[in-house]
Amino acid sequence: MNGFKLYLLADIQSPPVELTWSDNSPCFYSRLPVPLPHTVVLFSVGKFPFDNETKKPGTALDVSITLGDDRIQFGSLDEHTRCILWEKTKDTARLEHNNSAVSLAKLCVEVQGVDYCDNSYLATPAMEEEVVKEENIQEENENTPQLSTPSPLPRKTKQKKRGRESTDGTPEGPAARKQKLNTRMRALKNEFKTPKKYGKKNCETVGMPVLNEVNSDILPKTGPRISRCKDVSIRAPSPSSRWGSSMCMIHNNRAVLVGGQGDRQQLSRDAVWTLDPDTRRWRSPELTLEGQKTEYRMGHSATYDPTARCIYVYGGSKNLKWFHDVHMLDVDEWKWQLVKVNGKAPTRSYHSATLYRHELWIFGGVYPRPDPNPDGCSNEIHIFSPVMENWYCPIVTGDKPAPRSGHSATLIKDQLVVFGGWDAPICFNDLYILDMGTVDWSKPEVKGMPPKARSWHASCALSNNRILIHGGYDGNNALDDTHIFNLDERSWSCIHVEGAPTARAGHMSICLPYSHENQEEDEVIIFGGGDNDGTFFNDLFSLCIPFNPVLDDVLVEQKGGKA
Repeated sequence: MNGFKLYLLADIQSPPVELTWSDNSPCFYSRLPVPLPHTVVLFSVGKFPFDNETKKPGTALDVSITLGDDRIQFGSLDEHTRCILWEKTKDTARLEHNNSAVSLAKLCVEVQGVDYCDNSYLATPAMEEEVVKEENIQEENENTPQLSTPSPLPRKTKQKKRGRESTDGTPEGPAARKQKLNTRMRALKNEFKTPKKYGKKNCETVGMPVLNEVNSDILPKTGPRISRCKDVSIRAPSPSSRWGSSMCMIHNNRAVLVGGQGDRQQLSRDAVWTLDPDTRRWRSPELTLEGQKTEYRMGHSATYDPTARCIYVYGGSKNLKWFHDVHMLDVDEWKWQLVKVNGKAPTRSYHSATLYRHELWIFGGVYPRPDPNPDGCSNEIHIFSPVMENWYCPIVTGDKPAPRSGHSATLIKDQLVVFGGWDAPICFNDLYILDMGTVDWSKPEVKGMPPKARSWHASCALSNNRILIHGGYDGNNALDDTHIFNLDERSWSCIHVEGAPTARAGHMSICLPYSHENQEEDEVIIFGGGDNDGTFFNDLFSLCIPFNPVLDDVLVEQKGGKA
């Protein structure tokens, strides 16, 4: 059973999704959105499992879909039947109606006649290499979107900026114009467990693709080039000025903006917007609600799940109210739904959320503590499983980062890179890496000059295993510098940007999918934020970063030491 894998195809416009092996029960599983798709295809790859008694490849795999308390027979797989197709029937629609409160169904593939305590038959890197040689099947590694969660900033006394004023020192801003086409990293080979197709018109990447080894095709072919930034805002319609919101990419190459806070500490009532990166146009979708209303908030996280085609919005705060709820926004029907969960949910705001192996990993953030203690920061990891509909805490090893909020967490392959944040009055500029497979923390030795301490900066993954850090708040002022961390080299560099946005924090950044229009740079979209002096922004910038950018210190040196 070496290298055996199962894949699910529920939408012809989306790539197949690999099923996950459950350590608690003898099955592979995945989840399906409700209403169920009209057609579902399940297929297997690799050597079929052997029966323990006969030692022959005759093991049967029974497939079923669990919908609430009901079980729907899907079919069975064996050595000769490697693929099955299931179609929705009237009886299935009746079961959906009877389980209308259920948001996700579970597809389970039970493995009969196998020693379930022995996971040696599951795919390992060495086994996958053997399967590639024998069956010419390409190895794939899982992709997870990264999300950095912006947060509100403490008030600062002076700094002159444009736009309207706010009593709490948060930003808002202007409008802009047109711009050139988006660019993005190209798909590197052997990168995703869920295959991704990069392209401008049809892109299934979510947020920032998870990168692995550098592909020579996208290495810079020229000398260093200057990074350029343009204001590409349009006048209307557009979101109101805000910070403390969250933004993520979804399946149809659209960005979705959720929540935030603007002038006079007012939460943004135009809470949800979509952005077309090609045309730079915003749209406010018409939303419907199922059950409890989703309250306006800031400091929350919004994470896209490509399997369920929904955005999970978790936590955040509203004035003095703190949230621990999880809401699901269906991006096909634009419908809100409260997710009912088991287990104790943590109360968090200004945390980071990362989707990894179909689960939502929460790190850090602020949580309320009773008097006389002030609100505190966390350095714990909590995991929400949409399949099991529960919360749990993993066993964590290594040297944990100090408690913090307003940090960034960027996933590259199986490594979650955490940078910065603060636990008032201390700001951090340290960098930690969490191995998501072993849940082990480490603090690597880094080269180069790290960015100054900051929180509520914007961050996203770039091509060639690089991470962008822009702006933020250092405890006194908003910042406007741009840095890149190279994960392969464990090195920092500060890059020079022409036309850089004004200093800001609590803003969002997303690296756009790769485009053939420009093969030598990444394009990052930056939206909103605040200057910590009562001004909020709603401007939109396009930041183009070459694969080999001109560094800030190099440019200063060329100008004779004058910045």
